[in-house]
Amino acid sequence: MADTVTFLQNGYAGEVLEDLLTYTAQGNDTFREGLIHIKSGIQHKYTLPAIRLGDIIQDNVPTPQSSHGAKGENGENEYQFTERHLEPAEFMVYLEFNPRDFEAYWKFAQPTGNLVFRELDPKLQATMLRLLMDKKNEFIGNAIWTSAKGGAAAAGITAPAGAVQIGAGKEKYFDGVIKRIIDNVNATDAQTIAGGQCIVSGTTELKDGAAVEAALYSMWRKCPKQIRKRSGLSIVMGWEAWDAYDQYITDKMVKYSENSEVNRYRFKGKRIIPITGVPEHTIVMGNFTSGMDSNLWMGVDYANDTEVLKVDRLQSNSELFFFQMRMKMDVNIVKPAEIVVHTAYTKTA
Repeated sequence: MADTVTFLQNGYAGEVLEDLLTYTAQGNDTFREGLIHIKSGIQHKYTLPAIRLGDIIQDNVPTPQSSHGAKGENGENEYQFTERHLEPAEFMVYLEFNPRDFEAYWKFAQPTGNLVFRELDPKLQATMLRLLMDKKNEFIGNAIWTSAKGGAAAAGITAPAGAVQIGAGKEKYFDGVIKRIIDNVNATDAQTIAGGQCIVSGTTELKDGAAVEAALYSMWRKCPKQIRKRSGLSIVMGWEAWDAYDQYITDKMVKYSENSEVNRYRFKGKRIIPITGVPEHTIVMGNFTSGMDSNLWMGVDYANDTEVLKVDRLQSNSELFFFQMRMKMDVNIVKPAEIVVHTAYTKTA
């Protein structure tokens, strides 16, 4: 069955109402903060190749031999290629509704002519489209981090008590960041650990600001030295962790800021970015940008698939209209060995 438009009413007829007040959707913070690179034009599968070179320095000899340039036991003199993949999965948005449901809410949209010729008013259409697109962005913003292909049962991840379940609800079409990270650190097959394994700095629950600060120091100490100065190196956490940390550093004996102010979103000079969608008891550090150097990529079919929406009458003899979007999407990390994570989510035994 198709979705229907539902109104929670309090008796107000709306005779002079010029617009509806829409409930605020969270949108997609990951897009807005420029933390993910989007690769379009993927109809089936896209390879994310990476290359690194082992140790090449050795003692000087008058006449080098082939043995000096041969591959060593520990990867010396070797170009190592790794491949990870984006395989966008399909899902859609589809909603049917009757424009006459809105006649009582917009004075200008009340009947003035033959019902059979009535069209969907542009202003009414714009409001409903805005709400629909916000809701779609809310889903994508969450799914980037907490989705799992096949849903919660197939994810095989144990969540902390009371925390968001990975792969819950409709977040079942592709593997999100947390699923990718946990699979990577627990894997033994070459494809899953291509590009190395993520660095786990801690697995305890972040119950207060002191725990968050301890986790940040541990993550910084374990952060690979070669990426510490990258401009895109960022610390991503949920709002629960940030609020606890913000209060903790405000309450210290030597105050960082007054209660009326928010502390700087910084740790060791790196951006702290609270994201709606990152689950509880989880912090991720890595080089996250919108450019090709980002360690987080999203694959889609066409670049604007997530913004293309079809609006039309359901059929010629019907007064119902429909909204429809078709999308393909996947998310993957590129170089796991350059990601540091603290999370209380674990692989189910």
